[in-house]
Amino acid sequence: MPSFFHTLAFLALILPVYTAAPDRKAILAQLKRNASCCAVLDFYLPGKVHSNNILDLGYQSSQQSFWSAQEQSLKPNCIVIPTSTQNVSVVVTILSIGYQAGINGCQFAVRGAGHTPQAGAANINGGVTIDLQSMNQVTVSSSQKIASIGPGNRWGNVYTILDNLNLAMVGGRVTPVGVGGLVTGGGVSFFSGRYGLACDNIQSFEFVLANGTITTLSPTSNPTLFRAIKGGSNNFGIVTRLDAKIFPQQAFWGGSITQPLTDKEAYFDFLKNFTRSETYDPYAALISNFVWVFGIPSFLIHDVVYTNGSTSWPPRAFAPLDALPKLSTTMRKAKLSSFTDEIAGSSSVTNGQNNLFVTATFVNDVDQSPEYMAEIYELADATAQSLISVVGLVITMTFQPLPHVIYSKSTSTGGNVLGLDRFTDDLINVLFVVSWQLPTDNPRVEQGLKALVESINDRAKERGMFNEFVYLNYAAEWQDPIQGYGEENVRFLKSVSRRFDPNGLFQKGVPGGFKLGM
Repeated sequence: MPSFFHTLAFLALILPVYTAAPDRKAILAQLKRNASCCAVLDFYLPGKVHSNNILDLGYQSSQQSFWSAQEQSLKPNCIVIPTSTQNVSVVVTILSIGYQAGINGCQFAVRGAGHTPQAGAANINGGVTIDLQSMNQVTVSSSQKIASIGPGNRWGNVYTILDNLNLAMVGGRVTPVGVGGLVTGGGVSFFSGRYGLACDNIQSFEFVLANGTITTLSPTSNPTLFRAIKGGSNNFGIVTRLDAKIFPQQAFWGGSITQPLTDKEAYFDFLKNFTRSETYDPYAALISNFVWVFGIPSFLIHDVVYTNGSTSWPPRAFAPLDALPKLSTTMRKAKLSSFTDEIAGSSSVTNGQNNLFVTATFVNDVDQSPEYMAEIYELADATAQSLISVVGLVITMTFQPLPHVIYSKSTSTGGNVLGLDRFTDDLINVLFVVSWQLPTDNPRVEQGLKALVESINDRAKERGMFNEFVYLNYAAEWQDPIQGYGEENVRFLKSVSRRFDPNGLFQKGVPGGFKLGM
C-alpha cells in the first residue's frame, strides 16, 4: 500500500493548481493552524470551495440540485467542486489527514447527481460535501466500443451523445439519475436482458483511494477492488472515471401504456409468464407502476421498451399486455434518451419534495405469484388509505422482472458482490417511491412504509417466496442491502476495505450510505 509520502510525491508531478505539491507535514500544519478542513481545501484548491453563504451561488446551486428535500435540508460547512481526478486526489488526501488528526468538520459526503433520497446519503451536516457534477465528460473511443464517462454525469447527458452516434450502453432508465451511484449499486437497464447489469459492463474504473492514490480498477489491475466496487457503493473510495462498454443501437420501440386498475389481475398473470427465464425475450424490458394520488388508487402505467427496432409492434413478448384495455399509449420508435426523458417527465412532480425509496424482492412462483401480487396491492392500498391526510402524498408501487437469465450474466464478466449468483430462481422486484410535501410527515410516512414492507416480506415467507436480496439503489435508510449480499460477500467486502482503507476513512469518515458494519 503506498504511503501518503509516495502519493504526494506522485501528485507533485501532475497537480496543476499549485507549483509545489503539499506534503503531509504541510497539510497537518495548515489544518492545525486553521482548525478547519474547509479552509485548508480552499488554500490548496482556490476557487473550487464554496461556503454556506446565501451569496455563494456555487453552494446554493449544488444544494438545490439534490432530488429530495431531505438531502437539501442538510448544510455542509463547505462544498468542494473538483474538476479533475487530481483535484479529487488532493481533496481526499486533505480530508483523510484531517479526519485522522481529529480536526472538526472533516467528515465528508460524496455526490454525483444526488438522486438517493434519504438525508445523508450524499450530503452532510457540518462537514464537507464533494460535488462531482462538474466531472461530466463523455468521450467515445475511436473504435466506438468504449465510452469514458465522468462520475458526475446524469444519464441524459450520456445518452444524448451516444444517441447521435447510434450507440448505446447498459445504464440507467431515468434521465436525471446519476451515473456513478447507479453503477456502483448494480444498475438495472433496458438492455439488461441482452447484457446484464450496468456494473458488469464497465471495462475499468479510474479510482481515488482513501490515501489519495489514483489507481485503475479492472480485471487485471486491482481485480479484488474492481469486483468489490460493483455493488460496494461508496465504501472504498471515489470513482473518477468509468470506461463503459458501448454497442451499436438504432431506434427501437418504447413508450408508456396506461391501463385501468380493473385489469390488474390480468397484468399479474402476464407478469408471472413474462418473468420466466425459459421464455424471457432479451430485447424486452418492463417497469409497471401502480399510482396512488393523495391516497386514492389512480392508474396503472407501464414503461415498456423493446430494443429490437426491426420488428413490428407488438412483439410476441408484449402482445398479451398490449391486448389489454388501454386508457392511453405513447408507443413509438425512438432513441434511448426519448424514453428516459419520458419517464423523467412523469416523475418530475417529485423534484424537491420529501421522497422515499423502499424495496423488496420475491421469487416468481408461477403457481402463486398472481395471488401474491394481488395481496401486495391490497397491503399497499391499505397503507395509502392510512396516509391519506399526508399533504401532497403520491405513492408509486413498481414491479420489475429480474429473471435468472438477467442476473446470471455477471459470471462471464468476472462477477460482482450483489450475491445474486447464490440463486437460480426468477425474481421480481417491488419498489415503492413515495413523495410528500411537509417534513413534519416524515416519521409517519416512514413508519407506514416500513410496516408495509415488513408485511410484504412476512407474506412472502409464508408462501416460500421470500428472497433476501435488497437492491441497494432502491433501499430505504433502515434497510441493510449489504447484508443481503450474503455472508461470503460481506466478509469479502470487509477484507477489501481493510486492505485498501486500513484507517476506515470510508466507513467512519464518510458516514452516509450503506456501510459494511465494521
